[in-house]
Amino acid sequence: MHADGKMTGRKEMEEALQQAEQKYRDIFENATEGIFQIGRDGRFLSGNPALARLHDYDSPAAMTEMVKHVQDDLFVDPEDHSELIRLLKEHDRVQNFEVRMKRRDGSIHWISINVRTVRDEKGRVLFHEGTMRSIAKRREAEQALAESEERYRTVIENSNDGIAMSSKGTHIYVNPRFVEMFGYDSPDEIVNKPITVIIHPDDRERVTSIHLRRWKAQPVPPRYEFKGMRKDGSIIHVEVSATSTTYRNQPVLLVFLRDITERKRAEELLLQSHRELEQLNRAKTKAVNHVAHELKTPLAVIQGNIRLLQRKLHGSPLDEQLRVIIGTMERNLERLLHMQKETDKIFRTTRELEASELVDELDRIKERMSDLSEMDPDLVTCLDTLKQWAGSHAPGSTVPFQPLDIYPFILQAVEKAKQHAVHRNVDLRLDGVHDLYILMDPAILRDVIEGLIRNAVENTPDGGFVLVALEEKEDAVLVHVSDSGIGIREENQQYIFDGLFHAKETELYASKRPYDFGAGGKGLDLLRMKVYAERFGFDLSMKSRRCPHIPADTDLCPGNIANCPHCGTSQNCFESGGTTFTVSFMKKR
Repeated sequence: MHADGKMTGRKEMEEALQQAEQKYRDIFENATEGIFQIGRDGRFLSGNPALARLHDYDSPAAMTEMVKHVQDDLFVDPEDHSELIRLLKEHDRVQNFEVRMKRRDGSIHWISINVRTVRDEKGRVLFHEGTMRSIAKRREAEQALAESEERYRTVIENSNDGIAMSSKGTHIYVNPRFVEMFGYDSPDEIVNKPITVIIHPDDRERVTSIHLRRWKAQPVPPRYEFKGMRKDGSIIHVEVSATSTTYRNQPVLLVFLRDITERKRAEELLLQSHRELEQLNRAKTKAVNHVAHELKTPLAVIQGNIRLLQRKLHGSPLDEQLRVIIGTMERNLERLLHMQKETDKIFRTTRELEASELVDELDRIKERMSDLSEMDPDLVTCLDTLKQWAGSHAPGSTVPFQPLDIYPFILQAVEKAKQHAVHRNVDLRLDGVHDLYILMDPAILRDVIEGLIRNAVENTPDGGFVLVALEEKEDAVLVHVSDSGIGIREENQQYIFDGLFHAKETELYASKRPYDFGAGGKGLDLLRMKVYAERFGFDLSMKSRRCPHIPADTDLCPGNIANCPHCGTSQNCFESGGTTFTVSFMKKR
């Protein structure tokens, strides 16, 4: 019994040992980390499959055979191996030792090593054992992060704008441009100081309020201006924008500042000049308007008296002698009345233009005010009421847009022009696509089309033609009005829509009728069209070529192709010079 008991116990111990060895073998073979034992000679005593895969060998046996010494065949830098051995001599154990190693094909990867020294009972080194694992992905991420941080640091350090980071109302970083902008010598004079150190007292409350609201993630203007204060107390004007971000795992505000002092000075000078010019223009306009208004009644009285005088003198012996004098008086009176009507028209267009600009300015004011903070509803209502009032003085503001079939609309305008120009030998032609619809105020469209056709007729000599063409292009409807006139010199084309550009001193007082050759020239219709285009959202453009036979503004066209020594036909005249105005409307879908 006693012998049998000993044999049973020994067998159980052997089985337990075998099971333990098998568990260790399973762990060794199936571990995801490389497990190794390295002898004192630097060769692998053993290694598991994960170790072989880690260094791109086919098997542990192949790795053991091919790696003669880990220092030479695995370590990229032999000094790293020497440092690892030194640490093992001092501590017998090293954790998370990161080093670059070579794969079988020579490529390099990062490895983290945990290793300990195994000694015999007398303390002599037997071998080293431990684990290796790849940290290539982490190292790549760290490298990418470091490169990214370096790129951003370079950008920030060399930025033309001042850049700062603040936390809870205190500067924690400023770039060199920030230091220079506010007249300091180094960042140390600003870092850890409150943000108010660079804000003028006039704006501290407002800027601090915006800063706190942004810090609390409340609505704030994306960009605003404030008066800054330099170290020496001088004032600069600053434009600022900011955003929330994180820095060293802490929430911060990243602030961008731009010195706009010179721009503000230029704006102030420009605004001052603009005010002075407006005052002069207003005084001139009032004076001319007063004169035009005062002339209206006397001219009407004079016209009535002349007609009464004609009736009383009719049949008298002096009738024939006075007829010429009275006729001259009538012609000059007609010129004065025409001047008075044109003056009224100019003032009306000017008022409409000012009203349109005022509407746009109110929109800009409303947008800028909303950038500062959320607007009170009563204030919004007040601004909308002002805009409505100003809009009531703008052209076409009370007429709703309508869907218009543009071809018959233009055809009607062409036929109307033919009637008005019946005394002219000008051929009006219409060509284009039917069944095209646009959304537009019919009065505005009529004013634009009739104005362009009239302008073309007045700039086309007798014997020539005017071509009105209608074109569909993607989502737009284009109307081209082309004349065979003298054209506009290239250096003058940029002023064509400025109003009164073509008016010469002699032409301003001319008594030519509409649709007469050369009757145009005050540019008023084109100015009105510019106002319409800006207000109602269509495009107006112009192309022109000056007739080479009359290159200067002082050169005169004979007004009739038959009297032109250069152009014998209307086609020759059309090809030598002329102007095309194009109006582009959005097509109704």
